[in-house]
Amino acid sequence: MDEDSRQFIVDFHGAHEALTRSGDARAARQRLVELACELIEGCKWAAITVWPEGREPRTMASTGPVSEDVDHVQYTTGEGPCLRAAVRDSPSWIPDLRAEGRWPAFIEGTLRKTPVRSALAFHLTDAPNRSALNLYADAPGKLDENSVVTGAVFAMHAGVLMAHANSAQLNAELRQAMINSRQIGAAIGILMKTHSITEDHAFAMLRAASNHLNRKLRDIAAEVTGTGALPLS
Repeated sequence: MDEDSRQFIVDFHGAHEALTRSGDARAARQRLVELACELIEGCKWAAITVWPEGREPRTMASTGPVSEDVDHVQYTTGEGPCLRAAVRDSPSWIPDLRAEGRWPAFIEGTLRKTPVRSALAFHLTDAPNRSALNLYADAPGKLDENSVVTGAVFAMHAGVLMAHANSAQLNAELRQAMINSRQIGAAIGILMKTHSITEDHAFAMLRAASNHLNRKLRDIAAEVTGTGALPLS
């Protein structure tokens, strides 16, 4: 195994560890586009498009305005490599935008509005949403056959990491929801016992305190379970 391949594996292992610890899908996507520019030869800008069924596509991570601008051209024209890659499990490669015959509206808008002259997109995930990894270069030929090969391996790993990140984030959100629910239930019980009131009345007291103090309901509940009384401020 050469040094570049070894570093590629090390970088992805580090990304996976970070995702497992944090469950932060947003941070995962951002790290992936940064890694794409570091590891895929010729890639100067990168982005991730997410395209839920029945909704408009959107850019969920990018390395800067240029990649976002090219993505936006595709969204407004309804054509281009990232949209194709999001729905098909095969690379969409444009070695030279000026010599490309497909997607004329996208080509015209990209050449006119951005410095991008070569593009390459890969399918990432189908669920929970369709997504694609978008790679852009500032000169024809910079995204070459080696970029396609390396990018395909990168996209395969990236799709797995994104799926893990989405799953981890969902699990974290569910755990937090359960914690919040238990705290609210405990706070209601405390207020019911302290004031000899019904469950509905106790919940109304929590909600009124939340609105009056402009604080989240879960924070009010946490203080009630800690002090035994509604907060005054």
